[in-house]
Amino acid sequence: MKKVKRYLRGSGRFFAFVFIASVIWLLFDMAALRLSINDANSQLLKERVIQERELFRQKSKKSEMIMKRFKSPVASNEEDEVKKRWDEGHFNVYLSDQIPIDRGMPDVRPEGCAQKRVHDNLPSTSVIFCFVDEVWSTLLRSVHSVLNRSPPHLIEEIILVDDFSTREYLKEPLDKYMSQFPKVRILRLKERQGLIRARLAGAAVAKGKVLTFLDSHVECNVGWLEPLLERVCLDRKKVPCPVIDVISDKDMRGVFKWPLVFGWSLMSPDCLFIYFCFGLYRCPVMAGGLFSIDKNYFFELGTYDRGLDVWGGENMEISFKIWMCGGEIEIIPCSRVGHIFRGQNPYKFPKDRQKTVERNLARVAEVWLDEYKDIFYVNNLITPG
Repeated sequence: MKKVKRYLRGSGRFFAFVFIASVIWLLFDMAALRLSINDANSQLLKERVIQERELFRQKSKKSEMIMKRFKSPVASNEEDEVKKRWDEGHFNVYLSDQIPIDRGMPDVRPEGCAQKRVHDNLPSTSVIFCFVDEVWSTLLRSVHSVLNRSPPHLIEEIILVDDFSTREYLKEPLDKYMSQFPKVRILRLKERQGLIRARLAGAAVAKGKVLTFLDSHVECNVGWLEPLLERVCLDRKKVPCPVIDVISDKDMRGVFKWPLVFGWSLMSPDCLFIYFCFGLYRCPVMAGGLFSIDKNYFFELGTYDRGLDVWGGENMEISFKIWMCGGEIEIIPCSRVGHIFRGQNPYKFPKDRQKTVERNLARVAEVWLDEYKDIFYVNNLITPG
């Protein structure tokens, strides 16, 4: 320490000053270079945003007329039709069928997302939708939102995994409709497998370097895909998730509560700092089935647990596996996907729904929670074994 002080008293002070000034100047140069690159790309981005907004204005006119009609008093026959068709999807199927399949959506991303520069050489992705007896209009709207709002060169394929649907319109009519899109293919399972194994069936035949899992009742917003693929490109063990717009996400992040159900909690100050600096925040668990992941890394992790039945607990299982095996889950606010949340599952479980979910959660607890599994059993009032 004395030698350092003695050095700084003499000519060393001058050299230290020159070194610090050089570092500061280098940082300014890097910032200026980044700004100049952004300027070149921002013009293209601005043109794309203008085109998207114009497309949105054109497509939304019809949607607005329909929504206005439903906000006003409706005829009794329409109300009867809404109630009659409610059980088809446990949401307003009648209204969904009136809305254009490729309707426009407002750009709800945070300010600045449209001008953000992303890597040029992003990997392509296989987008996987799994469905069973899904409503026609919502399934088609999900597919159209991916086709309309994704750069074509980043979509390797769209895989529709039919988990043994029984509705006739999801058979030959769906094949005929999707035949107009070369990148869309349908994989039909010969018996009911459930969401978890259906996703694994889609992943097994996927050709893309990245797997992107989506539900079959979503609408992807402008620029939803690039921010997800960029995180995987930068680090293959990053597992990015879009913001799900139906859930209020202001200052919120996902957590698990001890019955092993997903919930939201306020972000801590350090998480807010990371968000403001880097435009993302890390999350203990994912909300459900909307995420992108490097295909090889997904299989290195062991994929989803094939021992889990139908639905329930798979988001906890894959989340624990990612964090405990060197990966990270991130929420990307510049990626927005709308999702229809339903009060109950519209499809039937091969066995009792509650017992299936409880069994799945108990399996996740036994495998991943070690001594903390006792807290799970106390909160769920489930007997081990």
